[in-house]
Amino acid sequence: MAWQRKKPQELSEDPSEARTRALAMLAGRDYASAELYEKLCARFTPEAAAAAVAGLVEAGLLDDARYAAVKAGSLQRARKSRLAAAMALRNKGLTDSQIDAALEAAYAPDEEGGDPELEAALALVKGTYRAKLAAGRRDLVAAALARRGFPHRVIRQALDFDPETST
Repeated sequence: MAWQRKKPQELSEDPSEARTRALAMLAGRDYASAELYEKLCARFTPEAAAAAVAGLVEAGLLDDARYAAVKAGSLQRARKSRLAAAMALRNKGLTDSQIDAALEAAYAPDEEGGDPELEAALALVKGTYRAKLAAGRRDLVAAALARRGFPHRVIRQALDFDPETST
């Protein structure tokens, strides 16, 4: 059978159909408005996609600030550095002010004054990179943490952690 090129799909111009599709997508997971718009543009004209997204924003079903806050918290719990979280949020099409506000809330010191970013780096040092540290390869662990976006002060503190004196 010979290779055949797919015919380009005709884009729908119906905003109500785009809204129905957007609601179905939002039932599966949250989206940032820019991300949802891009997904809708695969099946609908830019005008229909924009109308659907605008309607959902107006109805309060799509809120970029809320999405940024929830996503930032999720990334923080997943032991991502603040820089890695900022890059992930920027890739979702969020504005810098939304990203900054969400990161400030997610990476704020806890009640005891602990730094969530340091705690994430310590968890990686105690777990994933424990064997490398035991083998004396601090340089490899430092490089790995730097690639993950942790700042130098956090890397230094994590590498200086002594499991014998702490729990």
